[in-house]
Amino acid sequence: MIFKFGIIFGLFLVHNVFADIVDTKQWKSKTPKSKDDLLNIQHRLQELLSESKKALVSIETSDGVGSGVIISEDGLVLTAAHVIGKTGQKINIRLINGKRIPAISLGGSEISDAGMVQITKKGKWPYSSIASMNKSSPGDWCFAIGHPGGFDKDRGVVVRLGRIISKTEDTIQSDSRLLGGDSGGPLFDFDGNVIAIHSRVSKEPDQNFHVPIECYHINWDFYKEKEILTFEKLQTKGFLGVACEKTKLGLQITNIVKGSAADNIGLKKNDILISLDGEILDSREELTILISSKQPDELVSLEYNRNDSQISIKVPLGARPEK
Repeated sequence: MIFKFGIIFGLFLVHNVFADIVDTKQWKSKTPKSKDDLLNIQHRLQELLSESKKALVSIETSDGVGSGVIISEDGLVLTAAHVIGKTGQKINIRLINGKRIPAISLGGSEISDAGMVQITKKGKWPYSSIASMNKSSPGDWCFAIGHPGGFDKDRGVVVRLGRIISKTEDTIQSDSRLLGGDSGGPLFDFDGNVIAIHSRVSKEPDQNFHVPIECYHINWDFYKEKEILTFEKLQTKGFLGVACEKTKLGLQITNIVKGSAADNIGLKKNDILISLDGEILDSREELTILISSKQPDELVSLEYNRNDSQISIKVPLGARPEK
């Protein structure tokens, strides 16, 4: 069962007289069974928050404000692609104490809404660790922090406790309530690691969407070194013409665009895509990123599996159909 935020928030107002006597492992239970379990969740959040908020930043661009989180001592920041807008934009980062420092936007992808920023001033910056692959799952406790409405030193960091409701390869849904200005901020697990970045805000309390940290792991070099991949740019790049879903076996084709490159070479529904030009395919976004680096009519090497037989083929890419 999912506890409503109001119940948990009410417990935060209770003086933490039990903090020294409760078992701090109880918060790992996905279904609290007692008041002590809830007090443990409160205590664990208090333990983690003092460090986690040090790495939170407000991001100020010419188009508005958002949030982000520093994840390395040299000032690499994870945020949302729609917060930074474009690559190479000079922006300001505001630390938890309100100090402004210069930064520049790096790359990302509008597909997942993942983005990166680099602080340009030299220094040793406070940072949070990111979770490794596949460390979060539905039912896990989590907490969101951010600067809704922009940085406000008097108000401070806004914290929302919740649970993961669902998770796919490119989206985490939680009931950690998000507001405008939270976009780009971090979602933490109860080990104190960043598991996702805030992306889409809704008026519904359980419709909060985040970019899973797995998207960053899989596409790290692209986000850090290339320009932001936009839907507009995709229109002029190579096109394979498949829809896929991630399975335990790999990227399984669910649909093929008639007349596309995939259709012309005989790819079929349920074929499993393995690699493109030697790159193992770990996600749909990775496939799109790799294809978008090619031009129409350019040849790519594709490996796929059909009925337990591995097939290698050269594919001349097509052009994306006009809308």
